Amino acid sequence: MGPPPLSAVGPARPAPRSLKLEASARALWAIAVPIILAELSETIVEATDTAFLGRFGTLELAAVGLGAAIYEVTVFLTFGLADGIQIVAARRAGQERPQAVGDAFFHGASLLVATSIAVLLFLLLGAQHVTAWLIRSDAVRAGVNAYVGILAYAAVFHCLNMAYSALYVGIGRTRLLIGATLALALTNVVCDYLLIFGHAGLPRLGLRGAAFGSLLAEMTGFLYFTVGAVAAGDAGRFGLFRRRTLDRKLTRLMLTIAWPAALERLLGTGRWFAFFVILERLGEAPLAVANVVHALYALLLLPVGGLAEAVCTTVSNLLGQARDAQVGALVRRTAKWALLVVLPIVALVLVAPGVPLAVFTADPDLLRRGAGCLRVLALAIVVVIPAELVLGAVMGTGDTRSTLAIELVLTVVMLASAYSAGPLLGLPLEVVWASEIVGWVACLGLSYAWLNSERWKRVAI
Repeated sequence: MGPPPLSAVGPARPAPRSLKLEASARALWAIAVPIILAELSETIVEATDTAFLGRFGTLELAAVGLGAAIYEVTVFLTFGLADGIQIVAARRAGQERPQAVGDAFFHGASLLVATSIAVLLFLLLGAQHVTAWLIRSDAVRAGVNAYVGILAYAAVFHCLNMAYSALYVGIGRTRLLIGATLALALTNVVCDYLLIFGHAGLPRLGLRGAAFGSLLAEMTGFLYFTVGAVAAGDAGRFGLFRRRTLDRKLTRLMLTIAWPAALERLLGTGRWFAFFVILERLGEAPLAVANVVHALYALLLLPVGGLAEAVCTTVSNLLGQARDAQVGALVRRTAKWALLVVLPIVALVLVAPGVPLAVFTADPDLLRRGAGCLRVLALAIVVVIPAELVLGAVMGTGDTRSTLAIELVLTVVMLASAYSAGPLLGLPLEVVWASEIVGWVACLGLSYAWLNSERWKRVAI
């Protein structure tokens, strides 16, 4: 008997796409661009919440900032767990072990769900005690409590979305992030418009409407990710939804990666908070300038952050392929590409800093004082690019304790320089902002030395 006819067996299925990544410009940008767009969409969502509530009432505008800050601090551990999924999934992808990629997702997602439940309970039962200690105004405190009480339920879906994002960044297939982030952002904007102001016959909820908008947006993002994973065949290939018994060794590995990575994220947030406290000692005007300048600086750094995540994933994948000799060349090439993209923007800021500043403020004094500070930060980007990419490579090795130590040195050096230049010596504001350059130079030196030492070869992932 001969082989059965094609009509009997159906069309041949294409071979599964290889999980191994290449250290090429095309591969890196394919990972980085969706991450950059996702981060930009998140920035737009935050700006939308602020803009809508700013038109609703001053009290609501004040409360949403405090409520969001409490939420971000509460969920800081989830960022470390997401980093754990990304690093381990990238390593297993480099080893061409799809089921092990699914194991990393399952264990990381399980830990994230457990963490989200703890966050939910704290925000529902304990946040009121925190706000009673922090907030003097009864009206603002009541608004924050109402906002956080609803946002607490969004934590579960937020954590699951982080697990999905970490998985797809880890395997270098980030296109799904674009659709998920757009779905989340559009849902948030529409729900904010309808629920904050009470349009289309819906109740006028104000601050609570913004919280419900965030909850519905996270639910929409989770639904998009889940349907997308099934439609793309990833649910079956990686066994994403297959029931497993938790592996203690893998769970321990995830937590070992997660806690230093989480503290590093928290340290980065705390560094800027402390920097603003230092500027507050110099007066109201320097603090006002800082809010505008920092917002622009964060936008300028979006491409760098996306490329750093791509480097982290690619380094872990290359180590899984036993191609560690290519790590140094990867970081150098990526730094060159990042500089080529960012330098035209840096040149614009150096020549005409008033142009981007005018988008945020029309105050002549703020424009004048902010111009010099923005020029300093434009120069800082030239140092931040290689430093953040080398630090991303260190993270990709899985040695998150070293990245935490380097981040700690960066923070101490930056804040010590800022305090010395400002409150102690009374130097111009531009010199205070130059502390960002000093801190990242220290970070670059330490990260480069650590990567060249090859101590990361002792880290087992």
